[in-house]
Amino acid sequence: MAKKEKKPVLNLDDKEYIIEDMTDEQKMMVNHINDIQNKQNSNQFIADQLSVGKEAFINMLRESLAKLEEVEVA
Repeated sequence: MAKKEKKPVLNLDDKEYIIEDMTDEQKMMVNHINDIQNKQNSNQFIADQLSVGKEAFINMLRESLAKLEEVEVA
Protein backbone atom coordinates (compact mmCIF):
# COMPACT_ATOMS: atom_id res chain seq x y z
CA MET A 1 0.00 0.00 0.00
CA ALA A 2 1.41 3.37 -1.02
CA LYS A 3 1.79 6.09 1.55
CA LYS A 4 -0.45 9.08 1.09
CA GLU A 5 1.75 12.17 0.75
CA LYS A 6 0.92 14.99 3.11
CA LYS A 7 0.69 18.25 1.19
CA PRO A 8 2.31 21.40 2.64
CA VAL A 9 -0.25 23.47 4.49
CA LEU A 10 -0.33 27.11 5.58
CA ASN A 11 -2.02 27.88 8.89
CA LEU A 12 -3.48 31.38 8.92
CA ASP A 13 -6.11 32.72 11.31
CA ASP A 14 -6.85 29.23 12.65
CA LYS A 15 -7.53 27.92 9.14
CA GLU A 16 -5.48 25.53 7.03
CA TYR A 17 -4.79 26.22 3.37
CA ILE A 18 -3.16 23.70 1.04
CA ILE A 19 -0.36 25.62 -0.62
CA GLU A 20 -0.51 23.51 -3.77
CA ASP A 21 -4.11 24.68 -4.31
CA MET A 22 -3.22 28.38 -4.08
CA THR A 23 -2.85 30.70 -7.05
CA ASP A 24 0.66 31.61 -8.19
CA GLU A 25 0.23 35.04 -6.64
CA GLN A 26 -0.77 33.52 -3.28
CA LYS A 27 2.19 31.12 -3.41
CA MET A 28 4.46 34.10 -4.08
CA MET A 29 3.03 35.85 -1.01
CA VAL A 30 3.64 32.73 1.10
CA ASN A 31 7.24 32.63 -0.17
CA HIS A 32 7.73 36.30 0.74
CA ILE A 33 6.27 35.74 4.21
CA ASN A 34 8.56 32.75 4.77
CA ASP A 35 11.59 34.69 3.55
CA ILE A 36 10.78 37.67 5.76
CA GLN A 37 10.30 35.38 8.77
CA ASN A 38 13.68 33.76 8.09
CA LYS A 39 15.31 37.19 7.85
CA GLN A 40 13.65 38.33 11.08
CA ASN A 41 14.91 35.21 12.86
CA SER A 42 18.41 35.72 11.47
CA ASN A 43 18.44 39.40 12.39
CA GLN A 44 17.23 38.62 15.92
CA PHE A 45 20.07 36.10 16.27
CA ILE A 46 22.56 38.75 15.12
CA ALA A 47 21.00 41.35 17.43
CA ASP A 48 21.41 38.95 20.37
CA GLN A 49 25.07 38.41 19.47
CA LEU A 50 25.68 42.14 19.18
CA SER A 51 23.98 42.81 22.49
CA VAL A 52 26.13 40.24 24.29
CA GLY A 53 29.26 41.52 22.55
CA LYS A 54 28.48 45.12 23.47
CA GLU A 55 27.92 44.14 27.10
CA ALA A 56 31.24 42.27 27.13
CA PHE A 57 33.10 45.34 25.86
CA ILE A 58 31.34 47.57 28.42
CA ASN A 59 32.43 45.19 31.18
CA MET A 60 35.99 45.12 29.83
CA LEU A 61 36.04 48.93 29.81
CA ARG A 62 34.72 49.09 33.38
CA GLU A 63 37.46 46.73 34.53
CA SER A 64 40.13 48.71 32.69
CA LEU A 65 38.92 52.02 34.13
CA ALA A 66 38.76 50.53 37.64
CA LYS A 67 42.38 49.35 37.33
CA LEU A 68 43.41 52.82 36.16
CA GLU A 69 41.70 54.39 39.18
CA GLU A 70 43.49 51.94 41.50
CA VAL A 71 46.87 52.97 40.04
CA GLU A 72 46.06 56.67 40.41
CA VAL A 73 45.00 56.24 44.04
CA ALA A 74 48.19 54.33 44.95
